Amino acid sequence: MKRVKTNVLAGLGVMLMSAPAWAAYGNEGQVGSFLDSSANWMVTILGPGIFVIGVIMVGISLAMGDQDAMRKGGYVIGGGTLIFLSQAVVALLKRLAGGF
Repeated sequence: MKRVKTNVLAGLGVMLMSAPAWAAYGNEGQVGSFLDSSANWMVTILGPGIFVIGVIMVGISLAMGDQDAMRKGGYVIGGGTLIFLSQAVVALLKRLAGGF
């Protein structure tokens, strides 16, 4: 649990330190274009591929009687959720950066 808290705090720190880059976001900005295209690529190409591979591997682990298969399945579901919600996260960060 301590490791999870440390990772969350580190991620929050990186997000707060990137505020100047988010402040430069605009309709014509390169940062905004990069973020939009990155989120689109993750959701349409990378995300589904990794999610399907993860589900297949968890299914094989369950079929073989692996004790940790359910835990791995939780990680796959959590990662898939994060990937598929990446566009919503980017939109939220854009709105938050508008306040700077």
